[in-house]
Amino acid sequence: MKSLLLLLLSLNLFAIVTITPTVIGKKVGFSGVFKGSLETKRGNSNVDNYSAGLRAQYDNNDSYVIWSDFVFDYGKALGKINTNKTFMHLRFIHTLTENKSINYEFFGQSQTNKFTNIAHRFLLGGGLRYHNNMQKYGNLFFGFGSFVEDIEYISPINPRERNLRVNSYISYTKAFDKKNKLSYAMYYQPKVDNFGDYIFSNGLEMTILVYEKLYLSFVLYYDVDSAPAIGIDKEDFTQKTSFLYKF
Repeated sequence: MKSLLLLLLSLNLFAIVTITPTVIGKKVGFSGVFKGSLETKRGNSNVDNYSAGLRAQYDNNDSYVIWSDFVFDYGKALGKINTNKTFMHLRFIHTLTENKSINYEFFGQSQTNKFTNIAHRFLLGGGLRYHNNMQKYGNLFFGFGSFVEDIEYISPINPRERNLRVNSYISYTKAFDKKNKLSYAMYYQPKVDNFGDYIFSNGLEMTILVYEKLYLSFVLYYDVDSAPAIGIDKEDFTQKTSFLYKF
């Protein structure tokens, strides 16, 4: 076990945003996940990467769940900053039917990202969520709603944006046993008045138990912004490996 932990700790680790959808009544009371890493290289490489994250949740086991997610990433290579971003999300989910299959939800989000030229992006929205418990085949979710967003860019060449977007998503999670889990989420978020301006996001995550409450997480992200800031690529692909400590 010690040699396995040493091997895993040598991996290049970054904080992640948890993809696994929340099921009301699944984990009663307060719970959470710590996420974080520190990487320093000197000699042939000169690299520093820092990241930290926390997901906190309260489930009343009857009618609602409230959870929040915070992630901070910062990195330098050869003395130059190559990563500088924050992400904060708060969501409230409440049952609408007795069998808990249909829920309503409200959420708020704040984020910054120097390398996509975003000084800040705030959004506030809500909608409905349908949960299909397929027993041994996993849990499937469909969501539909809307949100308003306010985007201010770092460069003044990009005008400030205030948009109303459709929020639609599909998410899925499958536990192979009580400890190991596969999750997927896909979001499609076009402007209400211009469906050619959209955000399309995909995330696939595998979490594997390492020891007691310590997990290893492998995540793939593929995101498309059809109308990003001037000079920014439309597509982003990311692979991240991280440790999670669940409590």
